[in-house]
Amino acid sequence: MAGRKKRSFERTKRRLLVEFNLGGANYSGFTNDISPTGLFVRSNRLPDPGTALAVSLHLPEGKHVVLRGKVVRSFRVPAALSRLIPSGFALQLSDSPEDYFQFLASL
Repeated sequence: MAGRKKRSFERTKRRLLVEFNLGGANYSGFTNDISPTGLFVRSNRLPDPGTALAVSLHLPEGKHVVLRGKVVRSFRVPAALSRLIPSGFALQLSDSPEDYFQFLASL
């Protein structure tokens, strides 16, 4: 597509539990895909683009890491398309622990 930026890292499809707090309430979702620079979270609760957010990502074997970043895209699809296109938000990471990168390297 014309005008579309080329990603610097490939995305890896993984379904991992994500928990986050928004407006004083706790929510959860699942990753659709992950990369060293960001992730897409499938969720019914959609933070506005520009929102700074910390998420707890549950890794295999009971581990979890806290990732921080900014919501760069958020969208809800019509119910008729929900099986084909996920509703959710994209989080551009600004702070990720070493454990996250080790997990990505193991994939």
